[in-house]
Amino acid sequence: MPPPSPRCWREVPALPEPMEQFLDTAMDQVRWKRAKAPLRRELQTHLLDQQDACLEQGMAPEEAQAEAVRQMGDPVTVGQELDRVHRPQPQWGLLGLTLLLALTGGILRVGLTAAMPDAIQVPQTLLALLLGCGCLLGAYFLDYTFLGRYARAVYWGAVVLGGLSLLFSPNYNNASYYTRYVVLLYPVAYAVLVYALRGKGWKGLVLAILGGVPLAAVAMLAPYLLGLVILLLTGALLLLCAAYRDWFGVGKHAGTLALVLFLLLCGAFCLCYGFSQGYFQKRLALLLNPEAEALGRGYMATAIQSALAGAQWLGEGTIGGFFEDSSTPYWMLVPESGRDALLTTLIHRLGWMPFLTLMLTVAGTLLWILVKCLRQKNELGRLVSLAVVLTLGLQAVSSLLLTLGYPFTSGTFPLLVGNLHSILDMGLLGLALSVFRQEKMPLPSLSSPLSGPPRRPVVTWRDGELVIALRRN
Repeated sequence: MPPPSPRCWREVPALPEPMEQFLDTAMDQVRWKRAKAPLRRELQTHLLDQQDACLEQGMAPEEAQAEAVRQMGDPVTVGQELDRVHRPQPQWGLLGLTLLLALTGGILRVGLTAAMPDAIQVPQTLLALLLGCGCLLGAYFLDYTFLGRYARAVYWGAVVLGGLSLLFSPNYNNASYYTRYVVLLYPVAYAVLVYALRGKGWKGLVLAILGGVPLAAVAMLAPYLLGLVILLLTGALLLLCAAYRDWFGVGKHAGTLALVLFLLLCGAFCLCYGFSQGYFQKRLALLLNPEAEALGRGYMATAIQSALAGAQWLGEGTIGGFFEDSSTPYWMLVPESGRDALLTTLIHRLGWMPFLTLMLTVAGTLLWILVKCLRQKNELGRLVSLAVVLTLGLQAVSSLLLTLGYPFTSGTFPLLVGNLHSILDMGLLGLALSVFRQEKMPLPSLSSPLSGPPRRPVVTWRDGELVIALRRN
């Protein structure tokens, strides 16, 4: 296969002065600094194409340059039109909702645990909220495209960071404490790896699958079951999305079918192994009938279900179910009542209505983010934002199961439970909002590089409007 044409995104050391003046004047009208360089390249490519076309018609070089500039029109008008089309898209609504939810979580943590001996301290919560806001805004104004430019460094950096956390992090409940938080960043790191392997054919697909092994190994060594489940489910969905859109270049149907068969085989193996070891039977029995081990492994589920049995629609409830006749205070009855089970405490103290209102708000926020993810036209932006919303969504599902007395694993609800968790979640949301904010950023490739030969943008005027089209080399 011949190499791509050098005219695709070529850099010219020195353009003729009329062209330089045109580009300078047009770019002076563009206020978004990050957009200036790619827009300048687009206009420069079109100017050179126009010049070549004029030269082919027999014009002298100086005449061809002048004609190319003339055909582009008034540089001020061109620049103003580009400025109108390409500008940041502020995400004030999602930013406000994120801050509101984080503030609500802090108030609930302090208020609901005030009567407990290990009450959450106000200064600690305020510090976490300030740090979370810093991470949210820092990620929001970040140029997320650096993840694509340094994809392999980001991936291997995440692997190394996980290994270091396993070595130096303190253990809490027989688990590496800080590794749990590192693992929650792994879906984004894996999304970046999938992006870096696009267009690599079957080799890229195989490497993308194998790339999940080091990340999963860190999660297993932590051990952190929820992080492992989030990584595996998110990774599988990202791979299916990439294969269905033929990002690897092996064919849409062939890649999707091969990946589905592989995932089914892996799932069947895990199920067979789990049942052969008796793990799933024990887990299922515990979920369906926790009272059978009410004073053992099923204690937390039994205690939560007893607390919910006496909950009111609005207002403080009583303890019912298995512990109905117990005089033990609620905070002693339900483990982690101020942390992982904080939402259960919310239901017990304030009732079902405030809980459902809060859950609907969170669900609406995540659904809003998901819709914006699916509308992204840039491959990297779609993968990164999808990894973020899946990570937060799966955390929320796990925490809800625990809240309702069906603890699959320990889980923290996004933004509402846990100081360090809230900081991390706000940083992840900021990264997704950075993608949405830069939705109008002109990119070097306006279409998938896998859909055929390289394409280049062609900027033209049509009926008084600026049109940016794609031309194959």
